[in-house]
Amino acid sequence: MVRLSRSSLSLVLAALALAPALAVAQPAARRPAPTPVPAAPTLTEEQARQIAAEAAAAAVATERERMATELAAQQAADTAALVAAQAELKAYVDQQAADAAAAKQAADAAAAAAVEDQKAKDDASGDYLRGREGFTDTRLNFTLTNENMLAKPGETIPSVPGWRFGRPNQLGTLFFDNYDTRFSGFETMSNAIMYRHYQKDHTEVEAAFVVRINEAGPDKIELSDAGSYILASWWKDPEHKDPSRYTVTVFPVSGDRFRLGYSYRLSWGGNDEYRRTVPQYKALPAIKLQADRGKGYVFVGAKSAVVLDTETAEAQSTYAFLAGAGYDVTPMLRAEINGGYFNRGSNELEEVQSEDVHLYGASVQLSAHQGMPVQSSIDYKLYKYDPERIGRVFQKAKYPGGLQWLAMAEGTYLGQTLADPEKSGSTTVQPAFAGDLNVRAVLDRTRIRVDLQYRDLAYILHTVPSLPTYKDFPDAYQRAPNFFAAVGVDQNFDSKLTLGVILGVELPATLTSPSGIAGSLTEQGKSTAVIRNNGGQTLITVLPEGEDAAATVAVKGSAQYDFGDIFAVLVDVFYVYDPNQTRLKRNGAEDTFQYEFGEFNQLGTNVTLQAKF
Repeated sequence: MVRLSRSSLSLVLAALALAPALAVAQPAARRPAPTPVPAAPTLTEEQARQIAAEAAAAAVATERERMATELAAQQAADTAALVAAQAELKAYVDQQAADAAAAKQAADAAAAAAVEDQKAKDDASGDYLRGREGFTDTRLNFTLTNENMLAKPGETIPSVPGWRFGRPNQLGTLFFDNYDTRFSGFETMSNAIMYRHYQKDHTEVEAAFVVRINEAGPDKIELSDAGSYILASWWKDPEHKDPSRYTVTVFPVSGDRFRLGYSYRLSWGGNDEYRRTVPQYKALPAIKLQADRGKGYVFVGAKSAVVLDTETAEAQSTYAFLAGAGYDVTPMLRAEINGGYFNRGSNELEEVQSEDVHLYGASVQLSAHQGMPVQSSIDYKLYKYDPERIGRVFQKAKYPGGLQWLAMAEGTYLGQTLADPEKSGSTTVQPAFAGDLNVRAVLDRTRIRVDLQYRDLAYILHTVPSLPTYKDFPDAYQRAPNFFAAVGVDQNFDSKLTLGVILGVELPATLTSPSGIAGSLTEQGKSTAVIRNNGGQTLITVLPEGEDAAATVAVKGSAQYDFGDIFAVLVDVFYVYDPNQTRLKRNGAEDTFQYEFGEFNQLGTNVTLQAKF
């Protein structure tokens, strides 16, 4: 190790202290000169404006983009809020519907439980009498109608008043309409029913007092009996699983529902056979006894009326006897026959006042069907105050899918004793014939109908009877029968909307007389009368002298929209070419009326808001 003396150490320390000062005192090294900075260019005024405009445009574009972004975001938020609100509303509506359905189900269950409870109480107490009162088969129709937009009032028979609210007249219903009912379909009416039902073991008894409230005016209401009855049955099986039973039905006031024939248009033997009843004996009672078996039925019955004897001017009772049977030959084929005899009272003609008018006849029907039951008119059915039964009567058409069909062929012969026009003081039998073929088919949601009908003039006028009345047609009279054919089809959409069209051709019944038509307002001479009866009323149109009747052609388009179980809107538009339309005309107040042809073309419409319950 080197050892430093004190003096050496002092020199070293002094040198270290002076070293920085010596370094500072040395001359600095040369540094390179800095790079000169170019001077900023000078802008013109035009360039400055351009730069400012570009900057402003960029700022506007940026602002627009920002606003568009904010708007899109707001719209997205609104859409999301709307979807959420709709979902909330749907959930609320679904919940309300579910609550309503649950409430209805609970009410139905409670009603069923009440019925079962009452039945149990009845069984325990031995009281089997049940029944209710109320209104049923109620039909409300509000119709805007114009039977012929091409004719003025007085130019047709019957006259067309023009556009109005109310029930259409005879020109508003065509010859192929309402074939199987007495009603036009435009009535406003109801039925008040007091109904009682008794059942115990094999015995069942029903009774109903039925009052029809006919179309009412603002200051009057017309009431009539609608088939009040008492029905007593003895069932072979108390549980009614076997349809065999024996029944007696009585009609204390009106036996009009107990008729002969099958299609209502061709039916006979109703109240119309007795038009000369004595005022204090207006009732037309009837009784019917029937036996039903598994495949068939048989019945007998009777009616009575009190009419005025024209020879003695005294009230006299008359009778009618009816019978019929039906049998299902196979599951697809049914054969039926019925007939009767009616004493209609004395002849009104003086030369044969001592002779009664006897009406007799028979009707037969063959029905073939598959998937569709054999049908009968609602006007034959007995009323019961049972909402389920009435609901079935007025239920909307069902479309089960596939093909179902029904074909019914009917023939009727009538004979009636009237004065013999060729032999004074004696009577003769006036024969009458009628027949029809009705086909109904449903293929998925398409319905097809075909109607063919034949009626001779004697059949159309048999309730009058004849023309001139109470006398057979003279040999000099020329007669032509009534014939019509109609084909229709309609299509249903979603059980709501039904669109249809029907086309028909009619050859009307006519009577040509060499000495004028009885009751005509014109001078006597050779005349031809067109005689129609398609809805219970006989309409006679006299043609101008020397003219013959011609075929009538009609087409109707219809639309029906159903909503709810009982409401519907119906629209009918129809065109008829009827070359048999005439009107009365005279040139002066003292001149004789003469028939002249009227408007052959008929364009009409009915728009109806309807409720049935």
